[in-house]
Amino acid sequence: MRAPAPICQIEKFPAQEAQRARSCDFVSTHLLVEMWQAPFAVLADAKEVERALRYAGSGSWEEGEVISYQFSPYGVSAKATFGDAHIFIHTWPENGYAAVDIFAGSQEGAYQVFERLKEAFKPHYIHALEMKRGQLIEMEET
Repeated sequence: MRAPAPICQIEKFPAQEAQRARSCDFVSTHLLVEMWQAPFAVLADAKEVERALRYAGSGSWEEGEVISYQFSPYGVSAKATFGDAHIFIHTWPENGYAAVDIFAGSQEGAYQVFERLKEAFKPHYIHALEMKRGQLIEMEET
């Protein structure tokens, strides 16, 4: 029997109508990502997570600043910085699960990181929420 195709669900939350009328400028796009059924070996080892984050953030296996913490017996928390893109990850390899936050200065940049994360971690199921962060609105003087 063939395994079901991977599922990727993305939800987008638009700005409220009243706020949209005033301004549509945002500081960044924030993707909140949950990944399930990713390989234990990748999620359990800090060096593997670092390697995957370098690839996700820059498209290269070498660039970017990555800091990680290895839990015992397994599990990783890590932060990666690439110009205006930042990635934060926490893994629970015993559950095949990772929680990821992607911040990027543009929507396109956030989704480039997201696509490379999927390549690097190879999860079977993904759920992502897109949020616009730092909405810039004109403040009336009082």
